Amino acid sequence: MLSSFKINKLNFKLVTKFLIIISVFLITFDCAYAEKNNIEKAEKHVNEMMVDIQFLLEVGKTNPDKGRELLNKLLKKYFDSNLIAKFSSMPAWRKASIYEQNEFVSLFERYLVNLAANRFNEFKNVEYVIAKTEQRGQKMLLVDGFINAPGSKRDGTPVGWRLTLNKNQELKIIDIEIAKISMIVAQNDEFTAIIRQNKGKFSSLIDVLKKELNVN
Repeated sequence: MLSSFKINKLNFKLVTKFLIIISVFLITFDCAYAEKNNIEKAEKHVNEMMVDIQFLLEVGKTNPDKGRELLNKLLKKYFDSNLIAKFSSMPAWRKASIYEQNEFVSLFERYLVNLAANRFNEFKNVEYVIAKTEQRGQKMLLVDGFINAPGSKRDGTPVGWRLTLNKNQELKIIDIEIAKISMIVAQNDEFTAIIRQNKGKFSSLIDVLKKELNVN
């Protein structure tokens, strides 16, 4: 009887160990599959956006107003302007009131249109080639590539896109790096300098954006 108990106990331990191994394997497999799926989604996101950029640049040649309208739609579809606004104004953002944050985001969305218009000109009549895509952590994805434009000064220029998964598991771009220069870092440097020159007042940044955008 005791011998039988020991055998059953041993079998129980073996079964438990086996189940743990299977569970770890399934979790690892599931994570690897999810990462592969996210990488594919990120590359598709960037490739589709590049097609839309070429289209709006072409339209903008003959119809600037329509081109700007398409740019607005493109930014809403592919970018997370709220996060970009937040990261661009850190650390002052943390001390701003909810009212100031909301007003800043509203202004920044319009400011981002001008910013993107200048950046997207880099992609006029060129091909973008993805070289490498990787996932960092659970939410961040990096898509790195370069401009393919033989005979042009832009040929070979590295361009990277930083994407994040939002709460709805949708991918949105939060940063662009062209020739190793980050849009968010450059913008943060500019905004931080403005705030420092005005005794740390976040409202001063809002005033500068209003002036630049001709908003009363």
